[in-house]
Amino acid sequence: AGQAMEKKDGQEGPTSEENLDKDLGELQALEEKIQNLTDKQMQEMLQIEKRYRVEKRPLYDERIKICKRIPNFWLNTLLNHPRIQTYISTLDYDCLRYLNNIDVQEKDTEETSTVRYCFFFNKNPYFDNTEVWKEFKYVDGSEDFQVTQSPIQWKKGMRLTKGAGDEKEMKGNKRPAEDEDESSFFTWFEEEQEEEEGDMFTTLRDEIWKDPFRFFCGDDEEDDEEGKG
Repeated sequence: AGQAMEKKDGQEGPTSEENLDKDLGELQALEEKIQNLTDKQMQEMLQIEKRYRVEKRPLYDERIKICKRIPNFWLNTLLNHPRIQTYISTLDYDCLRYLNNIDVQEKDTEETSTVRYCFFFNKNPYFDNTEVWKEFKYVDGSEDFQVTQSPIQWKKGMRLTKGAGDEKEMKGNKRPAEDEDESSFFTWFEEEQEEEEGDMFTTLRDEIWKDPFRFFCGDDEEDDEEGKG
């Protein structure tokens, strides 16, 4: 200890404490410059994503019209996804037979980015809503966000989720006893506190909404990979 290190080939010689502080200072300054460029890159990528979202919207609208004409298009698409299908209970399946469309609406302002997940239904025996939605609003440059959702107007005795007033309501419910512990797909639309969008919603946006035709046809890459193994 206290002795200068031996000079080795390729080294500049012993590093004093002052030199070490100087090197660390230069390294920190370089890291800050790199981070500034990374931040700039992310902002530019975000602007590009926003621009293409606007350009894609008319195509999404046209796709929505076509999908609506195909019987049970969205139900079969959801069931063919290996993760989404795990959220759908037996009773959910019957309710989702009335699903006629799905829309993922992304809107941007200078300060916020909003994504709303919309499920549209035909008249059904479960609830009065023709649309059930949940929305996440993000503040640009921040991890803060707000969550809002449409209340599901369940018809008497037909609630599929467990919430306030369920015990009284379930007395006349047609739900079989063996299904009482089964979670519901619609729980995701009723939970008010969310730390993030959650697996179901991000999967809807990044996979199903990105290419519903693939899942409707049952062409799932994960299943293909498992088959190869």
